Amino acid sequence: MAADKGQSGQCIAVYEGHSHLVSSVAFSPDGEAIASGSQDQTVRIWNAKTGECARVLIAKRLYEGMKLMGVKGLTEATIATLQTLGAIV
Repeated sequence: MAADKGQSGQCIAVYEGHSHLVSSVAFSPDGEAIASGSQDQTVRIWNAKTGECARVLIAKRLYEGMKLMGVKGLTEATIATLQTLGAIV
């Protein structure tokens, strides 16, 4: 993940740690921390000034343990995806 300087596009910081695409970023109200969410199923909390990762939160699979038996109209691809995400189909 990289931070740039607005319109100039000059890179001012690089935050390394996620193993997949970063899909969301938010700053703390005081500007001291940055939270980034990734498709690697983690949220990382960064020190905004140093770029150091202060904490890693690991998300459970989205549908872990959810029972979807008897649901009609699901394609084989959808069933496979739901199972990968932890659903019981």
